[in-house]
Amino acid sequence: MASNIPQSEAECTCPVCCDIFTDPVLLLCGHSFCQHCLQEWWRQSSLRTCPVCKEMFHMTHPPRNLALRNLSDSLRQERSKRAGSKEICLLHGEKLKLFCQDDQQSICVICRDSKTHTKHKCVPINEAAKEYRIKIQINVSSLKTKQGVFEKQKTNWENMATLIKLQAQQTEKTIRGEFQKLYHFLRKEEAGRIDACRREAKLKSDAMNVRIINLTAEISELKEKIKTMEDQIRAEDLSFILCAKSTLERSLCKLQEPKTPEGCLIDVGQHVGNLQFSILQKMAGIVTYTPVFLDPNTCDSSLTVSENLTSSTKSDKNHPSYSNPERMSGRNLLGYQGFNSGM
Repeated sequence: MASNIPQSEAECTCPVCCDIFTDPVLLLCGHSFCQHCLQEWWRQSSLRTCPVCKEMFHMTHPPRNLALRNLSDSLRQERSKRAGSKEICLLHGEKLKLFCQDDQQSICVICRDSKTHTKHKCVPINEAAKEYRIKIQINVSSLKTKQGVFEKQKTNWENMATLIKLQAQQTEKTIRGEFQKLYHFLRKEEAGRIDACRREAKLKSDAMNVRIINLTAEISELKEKIKTMEDQIRAEDLSFILCAKSTLERSLCKLQEPKTPEGCLIDVGQHVGNLQFSILQKMAGIVTYTPVFLDPNTCDSSLTVSENLTSSTKSDKNHPSYSNPERMSGRNLLGYQGFNSGM
């Protein structure tokens, strides 16, 4: 018989209870299961599906797999021989054939009849093992489903971590671009105002220099006249009196006293008065205010939002789909601010 035993116990192991087949049945999909395991699986799942491939069946009593049952029985006998002393009760030396469900331990027939296990519910070990294997296998199936959910969420979060980096790069690029526009405007405005100040300074400096040159010439003329008058005053009386009348007439100053005209200084107030406010007023002409702008985090993967968040277009590229709570579906997206109550 040993020669008919498969090389691996896996060939004779039920996928549900993970033990050697007992009374195996065969489904049309080619998978075999213990009859009890399959019926219990169908009872708990409420659907007649294959526990392995999930194919749906309408049959209620699948045919027995006799060849697999013979191989399984042979393998079970061989396993029992290998088990040897492990299946012997340490108290009574009898084979452990029963399982006490109250005390959750393997017992022999004598243990069952003893006072220790009086009125306890005892079942054959193989039945208890099958029951627990089915329960555990169902839990394992649930754990695998949950594992799939967790792995899917992990992938989603990894994609979102990548998206966060891309968002940071794009946002920094947009911020720098917007400030570059403002810098360009401010530098242009600064250069224009400095140029206007310098032009006014040159005009008024040139005008002042002309006044200084003219006044310098008049001062020289006065100095010369004063020197001449003083020389004549110091002359002897006879010489002085002969030209006194003409000297007196020449001593009269016919030059008008120089006066400083208004507006000869730079009009500082025109250049720097309320400078920041006037710049802001001019800046209002190049900036725009959007009362409602879009929230890209709510954008469906089939849409692309513009850098300034004011418009969206249908994208020709396949963008990754991210499962964040804010994201919409069906080519929809939301404004950045909205109502969450009172509507």
